[in-house]
Amino acid sequence: MIKKLVVAAALGTLMSTGTAFGSAFQINVGYDATGDGSTLTGVIEELGYTGTRATSIYLGDPSVAGTQIIDTNIDSVMDSYGFSAGSHTTVGGTTVSFNYPLDPQQKNISALNFLGAGEGNGFTDGVIVPYGATAPNDGVFWGITYDYNIQGQITATGLEFTSGSFDVYFENGTDRIQVLRLDVTGSQLDPANLYLTGPISYDFAGADDAFVQNFFVDVASGMTFYELWAAGEDTKLGINWILDTNIDPPIPTLDQLVAFTYDDDQTALFRQTNLDGSVTFQVVPEPMMLTLFGAGLLALGFAARRRRNQT
Repeated sequence: MIKKLVVAAALGTLMSTGTAFGSAFQINVGYDATGDGSTLTGVIEELGYTGTRATSIYLGDPSVAGTQIIDTNIDSVMDSYGFSAGSHTTVGGTTVSFNYPLDPQQKNISALNFLGAGEGNGFTDGVIVPYGATAPNDGVFWGITYDYNIQGQITATGLEFTSGSFDVYFENGTDRIQVLRLDVTGSQLDPANLYLTGPISYDFAGADDAFVQNFFVDVASGMTFYELWAAGEDTKLGINWILDTNIDPPIPTLDQLVAFTYDDDQTALFRQTNLDGSVTFQVVPEPMMLTLFGAGLLALGFAARRRRNQT
């Protein structure tokens, strides 16, 4: 079965006191792709994706506390730890096939999930268009892709991620433009879910471009994500990442691990899996983030227990 990655980026209405876990937003691509007179998409509740090819790299025994973890979908990071594609024998003696993530099929947002009826203003899942698009569609239809590289370690109670980022890109067959960064600064593990937390960021090359700054728009405040982020420490956006590990265990089994050699004599253990999930946003002042996150964890924990009780 496919491991389900649910990403909740807590962003929503500025100065909101609600505990709803997702807030409405729109995407502004800067042109009208469908002839309705607007450069905006419909109102979006979440970004959905399926089949992300995730590679976990363990620099030591995954069952031992303190072992470093790198989780990524970036080829060059995988290469730096000795990765090679093809058929391999696992530590447990079974045979698995490892591959580099397909670009964009295993690195893309596959759906804009609208609040009610919505229109994507030329959005596609990024697999057919803009990739391989021909004129006049090239440069009109668009998609969203992402690269990520996060770091953490095994703990006495499971695992913890403390650094790294997800870089989000707009692509339309002509351009590939980074439009957002999601920084990871911490995590929390319970029996059903791994929660990754951190702020959004525009600290990347090209973030001074008007297209980038206007790309994500919070519906309730009418402000762009960039405006909210740039307003100061009191109004910067907090992000909660929620990794649902109900299907695959947080700690890999021996039959999932393949050993590769890097730096001549060092060994890294690799696991690959496919992830599904969604990204939601809620805009809140930073001091409210912990309260909101706590409420979200309680709600998600209840939902996870309810799912288990129903199966």
